[in-house]
Amino acid sequence: MNRRKRNRQVRLEQGAVLTSVSGFTLLETLVGLTLLGVMLILIYSALNISLRSWDTGEKRVAEASHQRVVQSFLRRELSQLFPVRWRGIAESKIAFEGTKDELRFVTTLTLGAAAREGGMQWGHLYVAERESPGGERGRTLFIKRSAFDLQAKDWDGLDAAKPIPLIEGVKSFEIGYFGAENETAEPQWTSEWTNPLRMPQLIKITLQVDNGRDVPPLIVSLRLGEEAGCYDNAFQRQCGPRRA
Repeated sequence: MNRRKRNRQVRLEQGAVLTSVSGFTLLETLVGLTLLGVMLILIYSALNISLRSWDTGEKRVAEASHQRVVQSFLRRELSQLFPVRWRGIAESKIAFEGTKDELRFVTTLTLGAAAREGGMQWGHLYVAERESPGGERGRTLFIKRSAFDLQAKDWDGLDAAKPIPLIEGVKSFEIGYFGAENETAEPQWTSEWTNPLRMPQLIKITLQVDNGRDVPPLIVSLRLGEEAGCYDNAFQRQCGPRRA
């Protein structure tokens, strides 16, 4: 009898031990799975942040590269301005108009159709509203270019030119002009150029995009003075439109 009781007690103790061991193992499994889940979440978050940072960096590099290309293009475009004078008008006037928001000019670039029209082109640099493919509206820097008409009297020839977008997301845009009113005056910076008989010495373009980063200012030195667009009149000593 005592042996039977003893065997039953031993079996009960062994079952309790097995139950305890099984419960402790299940608890460890749950804790391990929980820790594994937390680790997977942390790893996913870190990878997601890394991918976003990579995409942001690539986007900024692409934007900076595009801005440098646009600046190089504008530098070449503006450095070859030609002070051609309008024909068929009473007064002598250079085909150059500049305000702080836009610039109209004639360049000597010999590209495409311009090479067949005396090697000169119209140019119009300005900022205007534009709707993006996603439906959002923003300001974009545009340029218009077309073959220049040597017989033109005004800027009407630019109306039919197709605008070419240069930089999107423009927050602020300003053009400055450095020059003097006459031979004796001191040159200075102004926000517009209204002198019909003289060209500025320098043109500065200041641009800021929507992401808050300032684009380095572009300062271009004009290579030709207003005398380049004249022909000598030995009788009246006046400057008139250069002949074709």
